[in-house]
Amino acid sequence: MKKRISCAVLCLALLMGLTVHAAAEEANVTADVIIDGVPMTNFKAVLYGGTTYTSLYGVTLALRPDAVVTWEDNQLVARAEDFTMSARIGQNYMVVNGRYLYVPDGVKCDETGDTLVPARTLARALGAEIGWDKGVTYATSGAPLSSGDEYYDAGNLDLLARVIGHESGNQPLLGKIAVGNVILNRVASPSFPDTVYEVVYQKGQFPGATDCTPNAESVIAAKLCLDGANAVPGAYWFNGADEPCWASRNKATVAVIGGHAFYG
Repeated sequence: MKKRISCAVLCLALLMGLTVHAAAEEANVTADVIIDGVPMTNFKAVLYGGTTYTSLYGVTLALRPDAVVTWEDNQLVARAEDFTMSARIGQNYMVVNGRYLYVPDGVKCDETGDTLVPARTLARALGAEIGWDKGVTYATSGAPLSSGDEYYDAGNLDLLARVIGHESGNQPLLGKIAVGNVILNRVASPSFPDTVYEVVYQKGQFPGATDCTPNAESVIAAKLCLDGANAVPGAYWFNGADEPCWASRNKATVAVIGGHAFYG
């Protein structure tokens, strides 16, 4: 019975994005992995903190037997004719064809040394369908993600990275992402201008930010934002965490990250 309940919890976490802390507090829940109808015998999916992870090495080679997977520069790297993918244990993202995909809880390593990444993120990277049928299922479907050069608008990326660098260049990666999120949240809101350019150059909002030369992590944060990472949904303002401002007096606090408070 306990095994059936645990598998049901993992299924919900995979398919619905639920956070299931109770399950994470017990021994990590595992489930079978089935790829194109074939059960995998040498690795399983495992639940970490409400997110279903699986083997980057195992899934990649099962979906793409033409790939070559190697350990280089302290990270796992997979290559085929149409993709290059890398993941470094402990890092909060993986890279596919120059695209940066957010891994909020970090790339994991199991007791055998295998590199584990979120199951859904890996499916997205490789263009596979993912589901649940008595285990985590993958099916060969589309193509791997397009390249970063094709996907990221160069102008938006440059502006976003400059503002992130100017406003949060000394903050942790999550804080950098959150600053980028404020800009993109505004773009998506009918209450603000419709483009990154118009938001950044709106009078009095980010003075001097576009003169900044962003550091490498600020550029990475901008790419993560543009590829969907959102640390502060619903946040449209930020300020120093201990500094009163209009937003701190009139809006709800969404999060405090590093030295910044975010409001929405």
